[in-house]
Amino acid sequence: MQKYIILSILASCLLMSCNSINNKNLSQGKEVLTLFPLEKYDQNVSTWLNPDDPNYNTPLLNADTQQKYFELFYEHNCGKLSPWDQNFVNIVLHKTSPEDIVSIQEEIISKYSNRGKKAENDIGYAENYRPYSPAWADQITYNMNIAQFANLDYNPNNRGIAIDNLYARALPTNDVHFYSNKIAGQGYPFDNLQETAIWAGTPLYVVGTTMDKSWSLVITPSSFITWVESKGIARTSSKFIDSWRKAAKLKLGAITQTNTNIIDLNGRSLFTAYIGSVFPIVDSKDTSNKKLMIPVVENNQAIIKHVSVPNENVKAMPLDFTRHNMANLMSSLIGRPYGWGNMYFYNDCSAELKNLFTPFGIWLPRNSGAQAEFIKENFYAVDMSAATSLERLSYLMKNGKPFLTIIHIEGHVFLYIGNYPNVHNKESTLMAMTYQNIWGLRPKNENSRIVIGGSLFLPLLLGYPEAPKAQSLADKKRFEILYLTN
Repeated sequence: MQKYIILSILASCLLMSCNSINNKNLSQGKEVLTLFPLEKYDQNVSTWLNPDDPNYNTPLLNADTQQKYFELFYEHNCGKLSPWDQNFVNIVLHKTSPEDIVSIQEEIISKYSNRGKKAENDIGYAENYRPYSPAWADQITYNMNIAQFANLDYNPNNRGIAIDNLYARALPTNDVHFYSNKIAGQGYPFDNLQETAIWAGTPLYVVGTTMDKSWSLVITPSSFITWVESKGIARTSSKFIDSWRKAAKLKLGAITQTNTNIIDLNGRSLFTAYIGSVFPIVDSKDTSNKKLMIPVVENNQAIIKHVSVPNENVKAMPLDFTRHNMANLMSSLIGRPYGWGNMYFYNDCSAELKNLFTPFGIWLPRNSGAQAEFIKENFYAVDMSAATSLERLSYLMKNGKPFLTIIHIEGHVFLYIGNYPNVHNKESTLMAMTYQNIWGLRPKNENSRIVIGGSLFLPLLLGYPEAPKAQSLADKKRFEILYLTN
């Protein structure tokens, strides 16, 4: 666990995302972005997860295995591996330099301040395409009061919970920070300060606040240390945590329809819930709806309220790991725009997989590299990086386990779902089909991107006739096949 905390802290300074970039070369008068034609690739979920398949409702994991996964999910969510646990928090608070919180915060400031930087690919820009002055970072640094993070001790009163969906920011500001849009994979939408989203109902630990109290530095269940707006969190008492944990242990519910509006008993909209959000379920006589526990703030403390959510929008965890249930979730996610760091509460590559597997009770950390490390240590993986592209595809198509195999390449992860007739040669060959959320493909030896920009079914091919210059995802320097089974 300690390893993932280190990785997550450093994620603010490292690009571990679907956007694999090379920011050393600026475009020389060439168009940086073109669009990838998708007409050849059917995006109907039923095409790839056929309801007439005799195995459509057959579990892909046995009940005992899935229950073990779910027990681990519970511990990461609100148990011994969560920000509500003293030992978990102390691992973060008691790091020594250069992995301590003070050093990390200073490193982030140095990375995103323009002071002393002259190379164009190092300069940070605002939304108006103008570079930030050093004063911009100086003001943020003053507000952070970094000295408060020295010699930290665990305080149970600092435990909290998100009462709304939150942006997790590398610095305590909603200002965007872009590198030059002349660099492929930079500029909008790649705000360097946007790390991820934290869903309402997520346990947190508050490390400190800014001078103006508007922002809080928090520890999350994914081991991220990140800045969130203080108005979106509430402190939790021991009584609240005991009640929440007890109810979650009995029955935890996962949102299964994205954009589910959470409305209180007075008809007031509280927030929008997305796939990936979880809340305890309590008993109810209402057969059409499930009653969920929701955190709200009262006198600066979190209290529990109950809301009713239609049965089709929330399911008790763990959801049976079947093609049918996977199809239902994918139907709610497919076609949504790519969201760098969950910008606009859309998903990027690792968020797509993390949220997709949540209803099944399978916990994954945030960021592609952390997901790969987690699976290697808890399940198993095959490193095919030394193999040719053809050898990689052949191995995957022979040994891949549909819906339980994740491919990790440079800064990107995606899900293998099985072998299907090749759309470019249906009579003689098969292709490996994947489900993923991706920004785009990189042409070989060019500083540009062929943009896809969303979640979709995309075959893993040696090449694409629609984009002959695009480098295949099977042709990246790294190619690891990760299995969510032992």
